[in-house]
Amino acid sequence: MVEQLAADYPDRFAPVTMHVNDDGYDLPWGQSRLDAFYGIPGVVPTFMVDALWNCQAADYRYYVEQQLYQPTDVTLELTANPVGGSTWDVTARVCLVGGSARPIRVFTAATLDNHPSLPRHTTNVLMQNVTESDINPSANGCENVTSRITFDSLSMSQTSDIVVIAWAQMPTTSAPTTVYQAGIMRWPFPAGSQLTTIEVAPAEANLAIGEEIEFVATGRDQSGEIYPLENPTWSLGPTGLGSGTFDPGVGSDTTIFTATAAGTRQIFCTEGGVTGGAIVAITEPPQLTGIEIDPTSTTVNVDGQVMFSAMGVDQYGADFPLTDPEWSVSGSGDGTFDPAVGATTTFTASYPGSTVVTCAQGDVSGIAEVEITGDDPHLATIELSPATAQTRVGDELDFAAAGSDQYGRVFELVDPTWRIEGDGDGHFDPLSGSTATTFTATAMGTAQVICADNGIEGTATIEIASRGLPAPRKAKGRVAP
Repeated sequence: MVEQLAADYPDRFAPVTMHVNDDGYDLPWGQSRLDAFYGIPGVVPTFMVDALWNCQAADYRYYVEQQLYQPTDVTLELTANPVGGSTWDVTARVCLVGGSARPIRVFTAATLDNHPSLPRHTTNVLMQNVTESDINPSANGCENVTSRITFDSLSMSQTSDIVVIAWAQMPTTSAPTTVYQAGIMRWPFPAGSQLTTIEVAPAEANLAIGEEIEFVATGRDQSGEIYPLENPTWSLGPTGLGSGTFDPGVGSDTTIFTATAAGTRQIFCTEGGVTGGAIVAITEPPQLTGIEIDPTSTTVNVDGQVMFSAMGVDQYGADFPLTDPEWSVSGSGDGTFDPAVGATTTFTASYPGSTVVTCAQGDVSGIAEVEITGDDPHLATIELSPATAQTRVGDELDFAAAGSDQYGRVFELVDPTWRIEGDGDGHFDPLSGSTATTFTATAMGTAQVICADNGIEGTATIEIASRGLPAPRKAKGRVAP
């Protein structure tokens, strides 16, 4: 009956022959079966039948088929990867499809059909102790249970009869208990999940020296499914000029890379002979290499205002914030800045002409051109020095004249002439053609010294005393530049 059920349901029903009461149970292979199943509470699955012991065949088949068609929210898949020789890593992947998280106990058993010493038992003879693991998958989650199995020489001589059986059941300290799901794997074993590729993200990165970036490695198996990395190693590629450090360099699928030298370099993550990589381009830290002023050119009238803003540019053409740039003006025009330091300023034009506005930080500067319009400069005022003085008849007094235009700038006098008006009197040497003259008093009284040029006059007041008065201090005027 058992063999018939196994034949009728080859992928769903897996009887395990373990020999508890038969003759020969104390043989090494039989004792293993006894220890694994009969003497340890919680290991025995829902059925334990030895050659249909104490069970009517019809009832047994009915009960088995009833259990086969019970709905379950647990799935179990078996795969295996060769380790070497007769040793394999068998992985049972247990998943909860919906439902709720709960503990599950997973068993894995190596069996053999057609055992030569027991012709009565031809199906799934248990060949070694069963492995046991407890898991707690979350709802809609999966967990892998891997068991390392070394098949004995008898099994390896009959590889076509090797069958690995695993089942997931409710944990318990007594038997029997509920089996949620089982899996059957026959030789040759389907390949289990193996690490075949490693993806590193980001795949490309641009950094400046001193900057950091996080790299994350994701392993994938031959089916493209995620394969957890256990002990990956991070390293730099063998060629390239860039360099940097990893933290950590080993043992994590995530690392922080700090750039230390400029150049382009590959980043590698390696585990078990599988390598994935990324490319990182490392540049020198941004440095201020230029300053751009907005507007770059403009026209403004005298007393008019223009707002300027400046932005720094690094060696890569990217914006570079300015900290304390200074503004200045040059050229034939003139004006003032408010403030004189900062990335933005207001320029007030004060003198017409072609003007260059400069914004500089350190030895880096940028310029803008400003055309300042206004009336042409002309003589507007003449100032005499000294503006007031005292002298005596017969004494000398030096005067100097300086011209200014309508914008307050020095304006050169072309043909100044000197004269005196008022009660006092005297004469000048020279009388014209010079911005400097010497006045000699000849008559006492109050008088105005006048210097005139092109219709503009400047005056100074002098008090001339007689020779009998104390001599006043001799004042000398300055000569206009």
